[in-house]
Amino acid sequence: MKYNEEDIEFASQILTRRENLSDEAVKMWMSDPEHVELLKEFGAIRGEYSDLNFEAVKAAEYARLRKAVDVRTRRQLVIRWSVAASIALCVVFSVWYLLDDSYLAVERKLPQQAEIMKSEKADVELILANGERVLLDGSGKMIEDLSVSGIKDDSLQGLTYLQAKAQQVNDTEVLYNTLKVPTGGFYQLELSDGTRVWLNAESELHFPVQFIGEQRDVYLKGEAYFDVKRDTARRFVVHLNESNVAVLGTSFNIKAYGDENYIYTTLVEGRVCFTAEKDQQQVTLKPGMQSILNLASGKTELKEVDVEQYVAWRQGRFVFASTTLEDLMSQLKRWYDIDVEYVVPDVKRYEFRGAINRDMNLMDVLSIVEKTSNVIFNVQGRTIKVATKIK
Repeated sequence: MKYNEEDIEFASQILTRRENLSDEAVKMWMSDPEHVELLKEFGAIRGEYSDLNFEAVKAAEYARLRKAVDVRTRRQLVIRWSVAASIALCVVFSVWYLLDDSYLAVERKLPQQAEIMKSEKADVELILANGERVLLDGSGKMIEDLSVSGIKDDSLQGLTYLQAKAQQVNDTEVLYNTLKVPTGGFYQLELSDGTRVWLNAESELHFPVQFIGEQRDVYLKGEAYFDVKRDTARRFVVHLNESNVAVLGTSFNIKAYGDENYIYTTLVEGRVCFTAEKDQQQVTLKPGMQSILNLASGKTELKEVDVEQYVAWRQGRFVFASTTLEDLMSQLKRWYDIDVEYVVPDVKRYEFRGAINRDMNLMDVLSIVEKTSNVIFNVQGRTIKVATKIK
């Protein structure tokens, strides 16, 4: 049974902070049989940990998390938010996982100390129009050069161009910047027109400091979520490898990594037009639909999907509704900076279903996959060798 986050939070409050809830609210919530089952699962799991000294564990976890915060002060915004969520969940010590026959939901908010954590070696980088490279840390600093001023690296909003001013030589010249997010990274960007963009790991966006002309053009490599500011006079166009996505104002996710054979466009709300440049095939997406371009054949497939699986990374989670092991490991490679070798190639087609927080350490993630599938992992440094279990 799959529960939403609101139900999970309410059940946790009943078990940990019942005095803060009204009798009427609890009675109404408990009238749903599925809520009763959820509460039973919470109670059973809490019972398994009833012998723990929660105050001692809580204190130790809080000290560890504070240390982690100090170490990661200069990391991407999503890491800070994840740590904050970890502290909150550490205090309430609610459920660690829910598991049933149809869906695995793993909500482990406490980053564990283990052998392989996310790589901390690279920083988010902004390349200005003059070629200058600026490292970003969300410190609130202003960024400018001889041709541009007013760019702000905000601690909450990410990189914002709302106040940016470009010194164009003429009215037709467009000055471009490039935002590059490394392995294990994540960053937000607000363009000059108010459009918001979230860039996933190993992604980059090439965009104008100010939009000039009849069309708003940006260029994406990797994965990004767009919340486009509506402008009926100017289309917003995302240029990809051998394709593009055109909109007026909408929210959608694009996955277009150079090492993959497919480009995925997933529409959350509004409407977009996806065009494959090879044969000029066009498809129009409605909310809940996804286009899949096969780069080898040039053909585009259109299907309905659960959009949560494709946009959950923006909230710091991996969601696998029904994902092949090869795709799962590709996502882990970009987040944890690892290499993957398949001892038995057939395991690439195995399917995994679940939801995993991206602030978990890799050993815990691999352990979950092993327990819920027929694969086994051999970890050698930052190389993961994948094989099948011996029956």
